[in-house]
Amino acid sequence: MNGKLSMRHKAMGALIICALLWSTSGFALKSVTTLDSMRVSGYRCLIAAVFLILVQGKPRIEKKNKWFWTGCVAYAVASYLIVQANALTTAANAIILQYIAPVFVCVFSVIFLHEKMRRSNFVVIGAVLIGLILFFQESLSVNMAHTVGNIVAVMVGFVMALQAISVCQVQNVKVVRSVVMLGSLLNFILCLPFMQHTPAPLSDYLWILFLGIFQLGLSYSIYSWAVNYLSPLEVILIPAIEPLANPVLTLLIRGEKMTMNTIAGGIIVVGSITVWSFWKEIRRKDKRVA
Repeated sequence: MNGKLSMRHKAMGALIICALLWSTSGFALKSVTTLDSMRVSGYRCLIAAVFLILVQGKPRIEKKNKWFWTGCVAYAVASYLIVQANALTTAANAIILQYIAPVFVCVFSVIFLHEKMRRSNFVVIGAVLIGLILFFQESLSVNMAHTVGNIVAVMVGFVMALQAISVCQVQNVKVVRSVVMLGSLLNFILCLPFMQHTPAPLSDYLWILFLGIFQLGLSYSIYSWAVNYLSPLEVILIPAIEPLANPVLTLLIRGEKMTMNTIAGGIIVVGSITVWSFWKEIRRKDKRVA
């Protein structure tokens, strides 16, 4: 019993570390000054794929599984869009807007899996829409690039939701790891023809190395281990640290400030999604007990 409890506590600590590693994407991507987004995304994913293969072994390929390949493509696209979103808008907007992915999961579940839309789903969608209005109201008053960045960040949430749906249909930890590995390699292959070949400082490549090894590679290795010892509720709630820590770290390291609209919109979006996820898991537990 004590051994299990100890392992659970270790897993909780590991998942917190994982969320903090994910949170470094904002300031790390902002620290790359010269490399174009194609090189940033492609090299970052290539390094992560190599790291994961070295640590976890060769990917397991499901040739005839459409959900497996949908997940790989979705991961590859999302990885590029994250880089692009951070280049165009603030780190706070980029991470918080992609955090609406669970809302898209809810919509996709109705469309692809024929699940029923519950009343609580409409409530959280309404709350998220209010948060989105705050974000876009602000961006329209800044410049067009800022608005495009916000749209790209929403697209990240859309694609990540498709990835989540695909991964849930696979339902195999080893295969899910393979989705990340092959998705990363696919991202590099797709970005390669469009990469520019202009000179860049060594610091840019060091940041890419950090992003590939630590922000993606190590974090996913930790995540795949930790989730085996935690409840679904803990797996939902602990990563909620990321959209909170990301803009704070970017503020401290890069000096990128958050506006009142961003803070208010962030509280509404992150708060409503987290409370909704918490409530769904509690209901699921109650049903199992009944």
